[in-house]
Amino acid sequence: MKRLALVALVISACCPTPKRAASTPVATPTGPDHHDSQLPPPPMDPFGSDQPDWSAAGIDWTQPPAPWADPGFTPPIPTEFKLGNGIRVLVVENHRLPLVSVHVAIANAGSRADGKASGLASMTADLLDEGAGRWTSVTLPEELERLGASLEVGAGADYAAITLDTMTETLAPSLAIAADVLTRPTITTADFTRVKADRFADLALRADQPRAIANLVFARALYGDHPYGAPGAGFAATVRNIAKPDVVKFFRTHYGPAATTVVMVGDVTVDQARTLLEGSLGAWKAKVTVAKAPPAPTATAPKIAFVDRPDAPQSVVVLGRLGPASADPDLAANDIVNMAIGGSFASRLNTELREKKGYTYGINSAFVRNEWAGSWRVSSSIRTDATGAALADVHAILDGARAPMPAAELAKAKALMIRSLPQDFETNAGIAGAYTSVAMEGRPLTYYRDLPAALTAVTAEAAAARADAAWRDLTLVVVGDWKAVGPDLAKLGLPIVQLDADGAPRK
Repeated sequence: MKRLALVALVISACCPTPKRAASTPVATPTGPDHHDSQLPPPPMDPFGSDQPDWSAAGIDWTQPPAPWADPGFTPPIPTEFKLGNGIRVLVVENHRLPLVSVHVAIANAGSRADGKASGLASMTADLLDEGAGRWTSVTLPEELERLGASLEVGAGADYAAITLDTMTETLAPSLAIAADVLTRPTITTADFTRVKADRFADLALRADQPRAIANLVFARALYGDHPYGAPGAGFAATVRNIAKPDVVKFFRTHYGPAATTVVMVGDVTVDQARTLLEGSLGAWKAKVTVAKAPPAPTATAPKIAFVDRPDAPQSVVVLGRLGPASADPDLAANDIVNMAIGGSFASRLNTELREKKGYTYGINSAFVRNEWAGSWRVSSSIRTDATGAALADVHAILDGARAPMPAAELAKAKALMIRSLPQDFETNAGIAGAYTSVAMEGRPLTYYRDLPAALTAVTAEAAAARADAAWRDLTLVVVGDWKAVGPDLAKLGLPIVQLDADGAPRK
């Protein structure tokens, strides 16, 4: 009780009850409706009679402020050299913090090299950091943690990549571990068995992931038998047949100096980078087999590929068609029109379907450019009951994109792209990732420096021409409740193919 009394005393001392103004009359209840008289007085105007006249500032508060002038941004350009064994190296010095990011890309070690063993490149990448050199699957992560470093390995469609982030003072030992992972993986039977089991567990979950299903089915429908048509993680049937010797052979065939590019960014000089890399990777002499590009995929007739998920509250949709590869000569115009139509929150697609009609939490479009081929696609999760109406709106918006966009919209799209460039260079890892993409796509090292000028030069007519040429005969993938959305999809007038979660014809 004493403690409660003390607390009350403290509260009353810090926060005293405000006194009623002397001029405020106190109502006295007089009848059965006296509760009306007990209402508190209206709040006092905090400004009193001295409230400012906001119009006196000479500002029209009904209009948003104009954007600031473009401050300009000049990205760093890497210094390039080669190691004695042929490894290409790009270095960007950034001495603001004692940190370094290293990205290592191995061309042609991605899933496009899987052949019939879909999932092999991904499994090989997963196994590289399970044990390497003198390190085991237990001691390797422990040593990285001791050094304050992080290391990841993965494989995309075109290339595999190792990323290392560490401190300047532990760069040498951290880089030595990365070199072991890249050149001396042990690939033990125990590690292979465990990683393969993990892959099976992941593949079993994919059947319950409608977004993953939609992307898989879209790739198969678009690319067919082309290497980009198979998922990087593989299928249960293909992964089941992968044996440890397959992984060892894939590593020895596709990993080597001639296929490797190292991008190092951070608190390190060019001379230091050269010395460290020669010491850790200079003795690597493996040879690689360079795969030839297969025939380009050909566009198929538009259709609807449907995967049934009974009672699904949403329909996951992906629609699009084949697009330009990474060497896209019309990249600036393509990206400008994509930004306006579906590449930002304020795009036409998102404004209409999310903001105005509430069909979806978000819808976007993007180009996916790989070395051998590419695609353009629109992706969204749409309310089941609005699926048909939303898809009709999408097609109408894409048809409208073939007309030159208004000057204000074109200027906005350009500003969004140009002013967003600096965010790719905020961190060492961001810079390393940006120039890894430049190197793997065969672009000049001045690409980011020259990009704003290329975007600025795009005209509304050029953007409309790119949309008119590319956005026809779209393939549509829907993962949703057939009994609810099937009738509406039939109204689109396209042939409908029923598929399973792996993109195979449904039995």
